[in-house]
Amino acid sequence: MPYAPRTGSTGGNQRSSAKQLEPGATLVSRYEIVRRIGGGGMGAVYYAKDRNLGEAPRAVKEMIQSQLDESQHEKAIADFKRESMLLASLEHPSIPTIYDYFYDNGSGRFYLVMKYISGGDFLARLRNAPGGRIDELTVTDWGAQVADVLDYLHNRRPQIIYRDLKPANLMIDGNSGRVMLIDFGIARWVAPQEKGVTAVGTMGYAPPELFSGKVEARSDVYSLGATMFHLLTGADPQDNPLLIFDFTKNPRPRQINPALSNEIERILMRATEHSTEARFRSAGELREALVMHMERLRAGAVSYGAAHDSGHQDVAKTTMSVEMVYCGFCGKTIAADDVFCAHCGARQPIAAASASVRAARATAKLVIAGTTEMEAGTFQLQKESNLVGRTDPQSNIFPDVDLSRFDPETKISRRHARIWRQGDTFLVEDLGSVNGTVVNDAVKLGPRQPRPLENGDRIRLGETTLHFLIG
Repeated sequence: MPYAPRTGSTGGNQRSSAKQLEPGATLVSRYEIVRRIGGGGMGAVYYAKDRNLGEAPRAVKEMIQSQLDESQHEKAIADFKRESMLLASLEHPSIPTIYDYFYDNGSGRFYLVMKYISGGDFLARLRNAPGGRIDELTVTDWGAQVADVLDYLHNRRPQIIYRDLKPANLMIDGNSGRVMLIDFGIARWVAPQEKGVTAVGTMGYAPPELFSGKVEARSDVYSLGATMFHLLTGADPQDNPLLIFDFTKNPRPRQINPALSNEIERILMRATEHSTEARFRSAGELREALVMHMERLRAGAVSYGAAHDSGHQDVAKTTMSVEMVYCGFCGKTIAADDVFCAHCGARQPIAAASASVRAARATAKLVIAGTTEMEAGTFQLQKESNLVGRTDPQSNIFPDVDLSRFDPETKISRRHARIWRQGDTFLVEDLGSVNGTVVNDAVKLGPRQPRPLENGDRIRLGETTLHFLIG
C-alpha cells in the first residue's frame, strides 16, 4: 500500500485546528464523510462512503496532533506510517481490515480507514444489560474469542502487546456476530494523552507491571480477566483500580454475583493475579480454559458453591457469618458448606455429607400442571443441581427433569433452566432459553439471574407449567 502525505479537500491552515469534519466533506477525493460515530479530544471516528468502491461503508479514524513542535512532527508521521503498515499486515477475523492510511498536511491530522463495524461495543451492551451484568455463557464465549486474537498478536514477530484491553475497545460485528478488537493504539503514538488513560493502558484494567514499563503478553491476560470481571459482575475496575483484584480485602466474583459458577470465578481470579507468574501462562492457555468451561457450562457440568452475601464488601466481613474451613486437598480456606473447593475444584466429603443431611430435612419436587399422569408428571429434585429441559441424545443432553413428553410443540429448550439447593433454599434460573422462564405468571427471569423458590410457586417454561412443592 503506497504511503505519502496527502491533502484532502478539508484542509485547514494550522495543525492545531480541532474542528470536526462536516457531513459531505471529502478526504483525498475519495472518502465522503457521512456522520461522526465516536471519538474524543484526540480526534473522531466517522462513518464514510468509499467513492472508489461503490460507496462501500468505511470507518475513518482521525487523530489530531496539536502538541508537537516542528522537530517532533516528522517523527510523528514516521511513527504513524510504521504503525499503520503493521496493522495493515494483520490477518485475523477479530481484527478489522485496514484499507488505507494517510496524513493530511493541511489539517495536520492522521487518518486510518478501516472496516466499518455496525455492532455496539461491550461497554454499551453492559449498560443496557438487565441488572447491569451479562450472562456467564455469553461472556465466556466473548472471552474465548478475545483470547484467541490476543494469542495471534502475541505470537507475531515482532510480538504485539495490545496494552489497553477494556470493554470500550471490544465490539460485536453486527453482520457476523463476532467479537472485534478495535483501537490498536496508533493514538498512543500521535495524540495527546486521553483522560484516564496512561501511556500503557487504562487504570483498573491495566496490571501493576505496566505502570513500571514491564509489559509482556500476560499483561493482556490480566486486562482480559479484568474486562470479563466487569461484564460478569457489573463492578467497574476503574472505581477501585489495582486493589479490586486483591480478593483478601475485596469481594470475590461470586460474592458480587452468586449466579456465577465456581469455575468461572477461579478463571477470573487466576487471570487477574498480581504476579505475572501466577496468571495463565499465555492467552492461548486462557483461551483453552474458556473453551473447555463453555462446553461444561452448556452441558450443565459446572459447580456452584455456597452463596455469600453480596452486600458484604470484603472477605473479613463475610467470614463473620460463614464458617471457614480448609480444603482437604489444596489446603486453602473455603466456606464450611462449600461442596466444591473454590480454588482446586475438589469435592469436599464433609460438605457433601452435610448437604445430604440437609437434603433429608428438605426435599422438593416438580409436578406438571394439568396432567393426569401423576407418577410420570412428578419429578423429585434429588440432586444439588437439576437441569430442566428436553432430551437430545445427539448432543448428549439428558436433563434431570426431562419435559420432552410434556412439550409437543418443542417450546422448551434443551437446556432451559436449572433448579438447585443452597442450604435449605431452592433457587431457579433461566439458562438463556428461547421462550423464557416465568415464575407465578408474573416474573420473567433474565438469563442467569437466580430467584429463590417458595412452596407452591408456579414455574412456566415455554408453554409448560410446573408446580414447585416442598416436602
